[in-house]
Formats: sequence, C-alpha cells, structure tokens
Amino acid sequence: MVEFLFEDTDSTYGKKILYPGCGEGELIAAVERYFKDSVKSPPTGVAIDTNEESIETVRENYRDRVTVQKGDYLSADARLDSFEFVLSYPPTVRWSEISEEKQQEYATSFAQISPDTARIHTGLLFLERSLHVLTEDGNGVFLTTRGFKTEEKKGPFRSYLAPKVADIKQIDHDYFEADIPDMLLKVNSPESDEFDPAISTIRPDPSEVETQLMASATSPTITDPARCIATCFPNLDVYGTNDDAAFVYLDLYYEDYDAAFVFDDPEQFEGFRGYVSRAEMNIRGEGSVTEHVLPLEDSDCIGPEEEVGTVIERLGRDGERFCFVGTPDSPEGIVTRFDLNKVPVYQYLYVMLSRFEIQLREIIREYVPNWEEETDVYISSAYVGELAPDKLSGGTIGDLIDILSETDEMGRIQPNLQTYEADIRDIKDLRDAVAHYNPLVHYMSNDTESDWTAGDLRARYNLLLDIVES
Repeated sequence: MVEFLFEDTDSTYGKKILYPGCGEGELIAAVERYFKDSVKSPPTGVAIDTNEESIETVRENYRDRVTVQKGDYLSADARLDSFEFVLSYPPTVRWSEISEEKQQEYATSFAQISPDTARIHTGLLFLERSLHVLTEDGNGVFLTTRGFKTEEKKGPFRSYLAPKVADIKQIDHDYFEADIPDMLLKVNSPESDEFDPAISTIRPDPSEVETQLMASATSPTITDPARCIATCFPNLDVYGTNDDAAFVYLDLYYEDYDAAFVFDDPEQFEGFRGYVSRAEMNIRGEGSVTEHVLPLEDSDCIGPEEEVGTVIERLGRDGERFCFVGTPDSPEGIVTRFDLNKVPVYQYLYVMLSRFEIQLREIIREYVPNWEEETDVYISSAYVGELAPDKLSGGTIGDLIDILSETDEMGRIQPNLQTYEADIRDIKDLRDAVAHYNPLVHYMSNDTESDWTAGDLRARYNLLLDIVES
C-alpha cells in the first residue's frame, strides 16, 4: 500500500499525510519503514480514530512524529485541513449498528446515501470523505473490496468515484495471513496534472516473457504477425450494451485495458456496436456504456498480415495507444502497447539487430582493419588448434560501437544520426533488452521522462531500420 501511494512522488517535503481510522498505527509503521533508508523524510502525519485505546497506543508509539486526534472521521464536525496523501484500511461498521442520529447526519453529508438508505459499506464513506480532504494534486490509497466495482446497488457511487480513480490493483493474499479485502484503490483529483486515465505503469514479468520465448524456440515461423501480437477472439474480454458505464470504466482499470469491444450479446460476440476507449470515457452520473461507444473506422484498423515493424511504428506515435486487427465490419482483436512485449516482437527485433551487428563488423573490417592498434578496445578470443578466429566475431555491439567511435568512423553508418530521436547507444540498450528477455515497454504512457515507453521503442526501431536498410 505504501509503495503504491508514493511510487510517483518526487518530493514529500512540507507535505502531510492523513491516516483515517488509524487503528493501532500499523500503516504509520509501514510508512516509517518505507522512508527508513530513504534520503527523503516521511510527510507530516495526522491520525484520527474513534477508539480511545487505539488512540492512546498511537500517541505512545508515534507522539513525536504524528498528530493524533480522537474523533469520527465521517462526521461533518471533523475539522481537517487538506492533505497531499491519505492512507487507510477503512474500518467496516454495520449500518444497523450506527445510531439513527448518525445515519441521518451521514445522509446529509455524503452523496451516495440518503435518509432512507437501508445499508451501506462504511468503507465507501471513508473513500468519499477522503476525496474532499485531498489537495488537488493529492493521492489516496485504500484497501477495499471489489464490491464497489461489481455490485448493482453501488452504481451511483461508481459513477461518482470513476473519474477520480488513478489505479486499481488486486491483492496477492499469499503475502498476508489475515483475511483482508481484495483490492487496492488509488484515487486523486481529476483536475490534477497527474491525473490521466490513459496512463498505465504495468510492467510485464520478465520470467513470463522468457517462458514464452523458450516455448516459441521450436515453433514454426509466424504468419500474420499483427494477429499474433494482438489479443483476439475468443480470448478477448468484451462488454454488453446494457453494462453500466462506470462499471466498464473501473473494470478497464482493473484489467489494465485501454479499450474493448461492445456487443449486444457479449457472450456470443453478436451485434457488434463499436468500442470504448478508457481515455475517452467521461463518466458524469449513471448511464449505459452505449453512451460512450465509438464507431470502428478504417483508420483504426490494421490487417492481420501487417509486419511487426508496422505495429511498433503505429503504437509508438503520440496518442496511438491501441489499434484493431481486422476490418470495421469484421474485427478480430485489439493490439495495445502492452502487446509490444510479446514474443513475435522479440523474434522480429532479434533478426534486425543481428543484421545491424553484422553491418558494424563489415564496416570495421573494411575501414578499420587495424582497430586493435588504433583503439583501446579489448576483445578476448580463444584459439582452437591452428584456427585463429576473427576477434570481431566475439565482440559485443558495445565493443563494435566503441571501435567506430574511437576511430572517428561513426559517419560510415548511414543515415545521418543527428536527425533521429534515438542514438546508437539506444540501439545497444535495445539489443541488451532483447537478448536478456527484458520488457521492451515498461510504461504504457508516452511520457518522455519515463523509461522504456512505446515512443522510445518506436524511435529506436526507426533508427535501426534505416541503418539496416541503408
């Protein structure tokens, strides 16, 4: 939870964190552990709870570092400043156990309930209250159930919450002994510069990528590359025209999908209506997903026979987060930036990089035959009998680039390297990633400050392609 809250935070100086329903301070302790070996100090803490014993425990353990308040976080009388961070495992209290007076008070304070509400999950009230105390650029993380996403009676709350969701993660219960809820929910203000419903930071598991590569080692050469990269029917999750828009929006977050098809009958894939894009859904109140359906156009699609390079080029452009395989009348699947980490992309790039490496050796053999005397580059070799192997064959791409750089022969590589958004060293990094099965795209956004975006892959690929084909 703590890492989830602070993962995109550059500075905590002068900022405050609120622990509503703090209990005995377990989350406070987790924050202090997180910052223990950090050059940054934890934000100034404020803890609030109704339980006197819990409050005394927190005061005793964190008196010098956290301001402790006894009170009802959900009460309109709770006077709290604004906070940059909120961290909470909201306590659950049965609605029937809350006094009628309190029920009436909450009903006048919260958008999701009314005086005649029969029951409510109090953890959701904590969520709503926290959205009001967060600063415009603030973030909150809550441990909660998936009920807010799936239960029909929580439709109004979904509509209210959806525009403020920053990310959703599922809990791995193997790490916990206690019976805890399933979901980690991160929220922030939609007016914040940090809010972007299209951004995902999911990172593929390198071990899964390696397993896929090993399994493909004996497979035949792929046909229809674009189709092989895409997620196609029947493995594709789709939605029905009667689905609640807020549910679809939150489910796209939960599944980390950029887009999905919509059908009249999603189980049989019949009655195709179009698609929804997470980045373009604008939830304002309750309503059907049909209000957000976009028509499929020719420009949205690529043919299944398109090369891998075409997919890399397209998804690396600004704003191109996904495209569809097939035709508007007969779509087959979706390919997204996340799919750029699939095996066919590695196979395609491996061939391109091999051609690049061979080309570097040919340039050195022709123009720098005495490279050992003219450079400080050392390449080890092993002699077998009377055979003296070509040392260049044992050199890495980094070695070959160093040779050309030290002898001022980089200009032999065509075209003009100054006109590209990547350089030769970037291609070396790409080669290392392919060789070691590392993810090719870490961040699904096109933020140039992030490492290994689809835009970075596109820039490296364009340079590599032009060198190899020149």
